[in-house]
Amino acid sequence: MSVYENFLNYFSMHNKERLDGLSESYFIPMTQQERKMAFKYLLAIVEAGGTEESVNGLFRVDRSCAIDSIKQLITSGALNGEAKIAATWNLYKIEKDDGLLPIFIQFMSSSDQRLREKSAYYVPAEVATDELKDALKGMIRTETEQLARIHAVDKILECYRVSEESVGKRAFSDLYKDLHNNNLQVKEAAFKRLDAILG
Repeated sequence: MSVYENFLNYFSMHNKERLDGLSESYFIPMTQQERKMAFKYLLAIVEAGGTEESVNGLFRVDRSCAIDSIKQLITSGALNGEAKIAATWNLYKIEKDDGLLPIFIQFMSSSDQRLREKSAYYVPAEVATDELKDALKGMIRTETEQLARIHAVDKILECYRVSEESVGKRAFSDLYKDLHNNNLQVKEAAFKRLDAILG
């Protein structure tokens, strides 16, 4: 079986067989021609809407070609939500373009739980704009799904650079618990404590 055939076989796998994802190990042994074939195969999937997996694979097989293709697909609106978040994350890692931030923020209020989870997880905390912090606070106030709320709380603490090391274990634990509290007043008080940290 050729390396390219092994790559194609990946897409017939299911569930636990695909647990490790479309990792670098599929592409490293490929010849240049096989890489071109793999890129074309993945691009067709992405152009049809895509998945997180197919977008990540596109960047792994040929990052420089993926950048231009993905930018066009984001602009055209061809990508579904999951693929668009993955595409934006991959682009940000390379270009550090703060202009990509609104894409993450948009999905934080999605009706789709998975998209809220992924947007809060992947949004870069290093770009801690007021808009991002407000979007995360909005999620924490209203989110009913545990994993999405966990990602939102983790990310807002990153945005404020709050950790056990920076504020102490007790203060960190109290903040973390209060941000997950079902009482909105408790959450609002925690937000005020976060804002006070930045002065």
